[in-house]
Order: sequence, then structure tokens, then C-alpha cells
Amino acid sequence: MTAPAAALAALAPGELAAQLRGPVQAALAARAAALRASLPPQPATSEGRYEWWRSLEPEQARRAALLDRLDALHAHLDGVPALGCAPTDPLPAAALEAAEESGDRELARLIAAYRSANSGTTG
Repeated sequence: MTAPAAALAALAPGELAAQLRGPVQAALAARAAALRASLPPQPATSEGRYEWWRSLEPEQARRAALLDRLDALHAHLDGVPALGCAPTDPLPAAALEAAEESGDRELARLIAAYRSANSGTTG
């Protein structure tokens, strides 16, 4: 983290979102890297990727779908809206949930503070 959890939790929601973006992206990237390492290498061509998907066993296909979702959420935090996420949402719930699954307790506390600070807003 860039600052102690208590200091970040005291920030305004917009500032907290800006501070959380990096750690959430790092958690998503770490989960994606672990999934990527557990799958056969993905071909670069669309034809190769189609055959790759068809060759996966059910559990591998589940992990590949999760990998695609994590990559999309990671890209959303960089300004490329993910399917099902509001383009203006700086930290979609799906990204926060995926980051929480990393097991980082400090990050989970910050996410809880962010949710608490945003509980009175709509969006």
C-alpha cells in the first residue's frame, strides 16, 4: 500500500478510489498471472485462440473465463470499460470482489472503507 490503511480510510471517496486503484489492479494482476500460469499458452491469432478454447477441459475453461474477466476488470481500471461495468465507475464492485479474493487483509479493510464511504451514494 502507498500509505497506512487508517490514513487512506480517512480520505474522501474519490481520493480513496484513486489510492485504491493501484492496489486493486495489483491484486487483479497477481490473480490473473496465477491463472495464466495454470493454463496452456494462449495463441496470438483468433483461429488459434478458437482452437485453444475448444481444447480446454471444463475446469481449464472455467479458469480461462475467470482470467478473461480479471483482464477486463484490470483494463477497466485503466480506462477501458469492462462489459457490465459503468464506464464512469472508478472501482466496479466486481473488481473489488475479485481483489478481495486475493486474501490481502489490509486491502480488504480499505475496500470496506471505500464501500462504507460510498454507501450513501447512488451510481
